[in-house]
Amino acid sequence: MPDRSMLLQKILEITTKMRESALDSDWESVSERERYRRTLMERCFPLDGAIVDRAHAADSIQAIIALDKSVMSLAAHARKEVEQRLFELKLGRQATNAYTSVEIGR
Repeated sequence: MPDRSMLLQKILEITTKMRESALDSDWESVSERERYRRTLMERCFPLDGAIVDRAHAADSIQAIIALDKSVMSLAAHARKEVEQRLFELKLGRQATNAYTSVEIGR
């Protein structure tokens, strides 16, 4: 069975790029990278003793998890911003409709 350290390294690189894209609010890129990363993860796990340098593998996995948490946090924040903007648009639309109905009623 081949050493999966290279796959872990590639997964870490992709996860790092996902975070960079998330910081730039490029959610389409995050999604595309996640799909590709998922295919690599399916090939990589379970590890089944196929890792030569276990300490490095553990460090890589911990870094991937930390980056994932950061991406999820950024996504949650972006989602809240979108929800707030939609709420503000709804309020604006309601105000416009109220104003229009008052003007028409005159």
